[in-house]
This record gives sequence, C-alpha cells and structure tokens, in this order.
Amino acid sequence: MQKYITLFLAVITLAFSVKAQEENKSEQNIKLIRIVGKLTNDQNNEPIPFANVGVIGSYIGAASNMDGVFELKIPGSLIDKTIQASAVGYSTFSNSVKNCIQEDTLRIKLTPKNYSIAEVEITAQSLVLKKRIKTAIERISENYLQTPFNYDVYYRSEKFKNSELNRLREAAIRIYDDKGYQRADAYQVFKERGYKFLQVRKNFENASLADGSTYLDELLEMDIVRGRGNILNSNHIDFYNLKLEQITEYENDSIWVIGYKSKKPMLSNTGDYYAKEYSGKIYIKIKDFAVIKNETHVVASNYSSQGRSFYVNEERQKWKPLKIEYDFSVTYKQHSGRYYLSYVNYKRHHKVQDKKTKEITLVDINTEMLITKINTSNPEIIEKRAYYENMPYDKKFWESYNIIFDGK
Repeated sequence: MQKYITLFLAVITLAFSVKAQEENKSEQNIKLIRIVGKLTNDQNNEPIPFANVGVIGSYIGAASNMDGVFELKIPGSLIDKTIQASAVGYSTFSNSVKNCIQEDTLRIKLTPKNYSIAEVEITAQSLVLKKRIKTAIERISENYLQTPFNYDVYYRSEKFKNSELNRLREAAIRIYDDKGYQRADAYQVFKERGYKFLQVRKNFENASLADGSTYLDELLEMDIVRGRGNILNSNHIDFYNLKLEQITEYENDSIWVIGYKSKKPMLSNTGDYYAKEYSGKIYIKIKDFAVIKNETHVVASNYSSQGRSFYVNEERQKWKPLKIEYDFSVTYKQHSGRYYLSYVNYKRHHKVQDKKTKEITLVDINTEMLITKINTSNPEIIEKRAYYENMPYDKKFWESYNIIFDGK
C-alpha cells in the first residue's frame, strides 16, 4: 500500500512539475525582457553612437543614440539567445540574454580596432581602390536581397529654426520594394517603391499641404546600394578621387574604409541638382565585398522643398540661400546570408535670407529612419507613395510601439 502511495505522490509531483515548466515556458513566450544599455569606447569612455545592437538569429535590434544609449525589448522565448553589439571600427560584443539582464543598465565597452595602412601592400592605390569598389558593385546581386519585400520603419524628423525646435514628427511606416536590390536609375527605383504611414505623432497640426509632407523620399534615395546615382556606379568611378582612409573591423571582419571626393559633382552622380561639393567614405568588407556603411557630405548652392534632385525657380523663391550643406549616413546589416538596409541618418543645415526683410534664419533638419522589421515571405504590395500624412494620434499604439518585432 505504501508503495502505491509513494508512486501516486511521485506522479502528482511530476505532473505539477511539468505543468509548472509549461506555464513558465508559456510565460517566457509572452513576457518581454527589457534591456537598457550604454555603449562606450574602452579607451576614452566616450559614447559610441549609431551602433547596431540586436539578438542574433532574429530581427530584434536597435541603434544606439548620440549618447550611446539603447533599449531592447525581447520576448521571453529568446532568453537563451545571444545579444550582439557592433560598430564599425570597434571590437564586437557578444553575451547571452540571461547574463545581460543581470545589470540594471548594461554597460558595454568596445575596443577600437584600426590597423596601420603601411602593413598592407598597396601598389597603384587608386587602381586597387577602383577595383575594390567595382567588385563591391558586381557582388550586390549576391550580397543583397533580390526579391520583393516590406520594410517596417521608425521615422523621426526634427526641424529647428535659429536653434529652437520648431517641428517634431514621428511615424511608423511600411515600405514596399518591388524589385529588392536589383539596381536601376533613380526614376526606375522611384517607380518600384511605395509606402504608407501606419501611425503618426507630432507637436503641430497640419495647416497646409506642405505641413503634411515628409523627407522620407530623400532618406530612401540615400540607400546607395539600391540606386546608381552615387559612388556605386562603374561609369562614375573615374569622376572621383579615391583614398584608403583606414583598415578597421566590424563584427570580427576586416573593413576597408575608402574616402571619395567628386571631381565634378552632377545630378547623375550625386542625386542633387545643386551639389557643388560631394565627398564621403564607403565601408567595404574584405571578406565578401559587401558595403556595410556609407557617409556623405554635400555642399549645395540651393535646395528645393520638393527634394534635392529638383530644380528651383529662384525668382519665385522668397528667400536667398546663403549656406546649404548636409550629411547623411547609411548602414546595412546581414541576416540569413543577405544584407539589408538598417539605418539612415540625414542632417541638413540652411542659412537663408528673406528677400524682403533681409532677415537671416538658420534652419536645421535632422531626420532618421530605423528599420524595425523586414518581410520577404509574403510582402504587402503598396503601389503608391503617401506624400501627405494626416491621421489622428493613437496613444495606445505609441505606448507599445517601442517593441521591435522579430517576424513571429
């Protein structure tokens, strides 16, 4: 009798144990793990902005801000996965989610990784750099997505007048690309992309058509791998002076950082009708010739509110341009053997004078786009572009939007 009682208790205990494990597993699948951290340079303790932080094997990720701070919200089901933090020119950090949640604020120190150019045998450097860029162009079809897909993105735009915040707009946007990274000219790429606003919040109300417009088209044009009007065009390479800036590291792979400067800026090789100076740096992986980052600086003589590629009737302009310049930075990430757009940052500075009053105004525009989700299996077809947004603020949506989904 005692034997049966013992066996019965063992079965009951096992049943409760299995149930508890199932409940715990279920809870992990639902519960979100929040990780707040900061990335700094191990040598000088300076913050590392725009670094990629994410969970390996998923689309969950974030970019550190100007102060090196980031936030991740991870489903409990991924607690056994690994978090990776990487930035061009630094060592790569990897640690389990379990270990990372032990600290209230996860402090990550990355070590700078730069190598002496003298250590590398380079003959006829200009020819070598041209060949490297041409090879990167040839490898685009192998390295980047070639099928239709959706990007879900977080979009933010700030406009300052005389250093005071004038307008702030945030949005969740879905983008559709009909061809993937099959390269084409600017007009063709334009036709193959569409997008719609999912939600918007801002600190102003639309009073005109211009108030509802955004700089999203310009951000998309800065995806230099997708279009041909930039340094990644074999027909344009001779228009540039090239220089090997440094050899560094990204995610444990060696990177060539090639500086470029246009000898003759034109609309066809800059995307800007009024470009006077066009220079930058392109980051190419030595292992597979993938372009993983680009930084560009442009000085222009004028600017159209319709976009940087448009002509302006200067006689009808109410203001006179005194100084127009901007910078943009684009990064790409790899997932399942293919690269895709990860982040775009765009900063424009205007110094203009009112033609009537002669008053001078400083205008600064900071815009960014962070990819939060990518869908290649059954993308939503979006044929048009929503140039004008005018939708009510949805508080419930924004309270949960900072969760970055992984496609499940």
